Amino acid sequence: MPGYFAKKSDGIVHHLGTVKPECQLHSIEKDDRVYFTPDSLENALSQKFVSCKYCIK
Repeated sequence: MPGYFAKKSDGIVHHLGTVKPECQLHSIEKDDRVYFTPDSLENALSQKFVSCKYCIK
């Protein structure tokens, strides 16, 4: 299972291990998801995504 993924349309990256109800991951369509290789926050941020204020502190 990946640890980090993002919603393309809003540019927010989430951590699946600390996800909160406010993240509303259930509403993200499959084709709007981005997974990272390597699976790290640093990689996501280097691709201009921003951290979710609920699940990444």
